[in-house]
Amino acid sequence: MDKSTLDSLFSPENFRATGHALIDVLAEYLANNLCGQGAVLDWKAPAEAAQRWRRALPKQAQLAPDQLLHTIRQDILGASLHIHHPRNLGHQVAPPLPMAALCDLVAALTNQAMAVYETGPSATLLEQQVIRWLGELVGWQNTEGVLTSGGAQANLTALLAARQVKSGGNVWRHGVREGSRILACEHTHYSVSRAAGIMGLGTDAVIKVAADDAGRMDFDALRAAWTCCEQEDNRPFAVVATAGCTPTGSMDPLRKIGEFCRAHELWLHVDGAHGASALLSDTLRPQLDGIALADSVVWDGHKLLYMPATVSAVLFRDPRHSYAAFAQEASYLFQGNNDSEEVWNTSYRTLECTKRMMGLKLWAAFNLYGTRQLGALVEHVFASAKRLADKLAAVPDFELLMPPQTNIVCFRPRAVDPVIVRRKLVESGAFHLTQVRLREQNWLRTTIMNPYTADKDFDALIVTINSLNKP
Repeated sequence: MDKSTLDSLFSPENFRATGHALIDVLAEYLANNLCGQGAVLDWKAPAEAAQRWRRALPKQAQLAPDQLLHTIRQDILGASLHIHHPRNLGHQVAPPLPMAALCDLVAALTNQAMAVYETGPSATLLEQQVIRWLGELVGWQNTEGVLTSGGAQANLTALLAARQVKSGGNVWRHGVREGSRILACEHTHYSVSRAAGIMGLGTDAVIKVAADDAGRMDFDALRAAWTCCEQEDNRPFAVVATAGCTPTGSMDPLRKIGEFCRAHELWLHVDGAHGASALLSDTLRPQLDGIALADSVVWDGHKLLYMPATVSAVLFRDPRHSYAAFAQEASYLFQGNNDSEEVWNTSYRTLECTKRMMGLKLWAAFNLYGTRQLGALVEHVFASAKRLADKLAAVPDFELLMPPQTNIVCFRPRAVDPVIVRRKLVESGAFHLTQVRLREQNWLRTTIMNPYTADKDFDALIVTINSLNKP
């Protein structure tokens, strides 16, 4: 390759010019979405939409930079689910803070692999600082852990550590004992059962504990499940409690569960992927009373910390346990290894080897806005959910599943099939929302992530759904 061609591939000047133009495109896209311009989604059936992307592999350059920008504007942004749109009420995916998105650009260009300290020095130190801050919010001191690519991997990491610590032996060398069990609420995220399968325990090892009418783990049912395991000579080693479960947003009674786990020497893992961000608010924090009793906590930044996807923290109360998940030849006491020497090498305690700089965007957000402003965002969307629930409860045409505990509201129209309603709303582009099956019925599920979602949007949702019931 000649030097002129090489220089064109890595040209700072081309990067600057195209980058400035791209920021203009994205800023316009952001502005249009925040004010609710246009549809939430330009729906096309997958088979139809796929035709646009079925082209031969290019052997020569096909696009100039301005054509690339045009494609991004028309075919990428135009065909995306508009996350910042006020009527996007679907999944637990944040409309990311724009400054956090810029930090992801820094992470992409610098491309710090983070396998060991020397492949990402500043990235390693940023991550460890963020982990300590998050642990401080949980109520711990000297917290250690890692940032991972999503809550599913974070839950797996925590449960691997729990298995190793509570096994009474070296699982990595000798394998899994039969009869190991995990106790978890019936509304626990599917990634917990998936983790049990990956760990060789089998998905049947996850014993489902019934929820109460408010969607929280029923404490009496937890005690009964533990007693049943003991009588059958099974060995529960962990309880998974949830702070903000996916179906309903409900908060498990963490203090009672934590005290039970302490009394019976069980590992308490709290999946706070969604709801842990309530810790940012003095007003909302009491909903997570007892979370500090946990041995491990998962916290997603790309949910209510308003980060671009994906960044999840898995936090350990005991710093030694942060090494237990991937100990391999070592037990959690690091026999044959010196943990003080490995503390700077991220891949020693995470599934990922090459791992991008995830901590910068969180570090920047805490420094730019502080916990007060970030907590105010969480308070705002929790309050919005309560207003939506009040509106629905006041209309005879709707049934509310339960008062919301977080920012998730489940409801159903009395005269129209919720599944049909959701399909029509999504395909029309008027609203994006999801559905869930609970109590042997289908429910519409809204997750208010966007602080720009207002009462006028809730009113329009109610009117639109009611119109579907008319001939």
